[in-house]
Amino acid sequence: MTLTHVSPSQMLGELGNSYDLELYQPGESGYDRGRAAWNMAVEHRPIAVAVPRSTRGVVEAVRWAHRHRVSIAIQSTGHGPTRAAHDALLINMSKMRKVRVYPENRTARIGGGAKWQAVLDAVVPHGLAPLLGSTPDVSAVGYTLGGGLGWLARKYGTSADSALSFKVVTATGEIVRASADKNPDLFWALRGAGAGHLGVVTEMVAQLYPITELYAGNLFYPAEMATEVMQRWRDWIETVPEDLTSAVTMLNFPPTDDVPEELRGASMVLVRGAYDGPAEEGERLLSHWRKWREPLIDQFGPLPFARIEEVSQDPLEPVPNEGTGLWLKGLGDNTIAELVEAMFPEDGEPLLVHTEIRHAGGALARGSGLSAFGNRNASMLLELVGVSPTPEDVLAIRSLIVGLADRIAADLTGGLYLNYAEGDERRHGVERGIGVEAARRLASVKAQLDPTNRFDHGLDASV
Repeated sequence: MTLTHVSPSQMLGELGNSYDLELYQPGESGYDRGRAAWNMAVEHRPIAVAVPRSTRGVVEAVRWAHRHRVSIAIQSTGHGPTRAAHDALLINMSKMRKVRVYPENRTARIGGGAKWQAVLDAVVPHGLAPLLGSTPDVSAVGYTLGGGLGWLARKYGTSADSALSFKVVTATGEIVRASADKNPDLFWALRGAGAGHLGVVTEMVAQLYPITELYAGNLFYPAEMATEVMQRWRDWIETVPEDLTSAVTMLNFPPTDDVPEELRGASMVLVRGAYDGPAEEGERLLSHWRKWREPLIDQFGPLPFARIEEVSQDPLEPVPNEGTGLWLKGLGDNTIAELVEAMFPEDGEPLLVHTEIRHAGGALARGSGLSAFGNRNASMLLELVGVSPTPEDVLAIRSLIVGLADRIAADLTGGLYLNYAEGDERRHGVERGIGVEAARRLASVKAQLDPTNRFDHGLDASV
């Protein structure tokens, strides 16, 4: 896109700071803080960072960018950047974090920059739970726009399936609402394929669920048992109810002080998950493992929903990372062998720190015609993650992932989970993420809402 040449002083003079909007130029103290992504492998160099406090502030920023033909990038927490925000106006949503709960109809109104932790803090006192993912540190809206597959997914579907409406600022600065009744095509697109390219979502209304406690946690086994554990998990998930969403996970723990002493530098295979049902039934389900082999560490038990992040134990501090999410139709012995070798190589240091296969199906498979989220017929989801502090590490991890995908192709559906993908793979992966026909429909929605592609730092919806 050709950008209008505008000096910073002209920008400040015309857009300026107000109660509804803070603006930071390069060199100002808020600029570096506002542009920083949680994924440290990506560095944004925007012409300015706009930090709105309200929908009105978003409108001011978007209308300015529209007048001057400047592209717009959107960031809440920076966990899932698609294209670096160079020469763009970066709208940082972090101050739009209000959450309001309506316990009588089990819904919450969530600000465009609110993290799931803020949602948890607001809803848990009412005995309610949202469909968050592995960590409460990510943006609730951003997570939902990419689909959102958490530890209740087999019972209740994706986070996108539970989104009831959105407030959106379009590329021209118009405020619209999207729901099943209002702007239904936009509503469909935002529920699973709306990340960063259709408009700025300033508010979302989401369904909540009457859950206060789960039977959840992790069983730790040594890395040398990885093949046995994965094979046993593959057979076990054929027998479990939809109330249980589980995964088998291989981890290479770093030898750092933020890791429990007994796990520092260790390699482990874990069975993890959450069961939404009576604790005694959870005990019965987990006896499949405890009677087979006693785990090195057993963390499964009753868990207050407020502590759901203890299942995934994701890092809390920003890290540079590279990864992907690939849908599986099966888990054959060859795929298991290739994953174990990639994660725990016999020669040399591992490039991957995290490999997880999560059970899909259930409510995910049934889905909704009002959601763009794709690949619902897959039986499992594979996540691969490596730490990538240098460009060379990024290339090495990406090369490993591509080669590994080729070797396990017989078990892959060809689909991509957009929330786990990074960079160009995510940006250009729309057809793999939602399907060919859905991608055509998405392109039509994009053409109507943003014909000049003002929001060109998110998904590429062109076909």
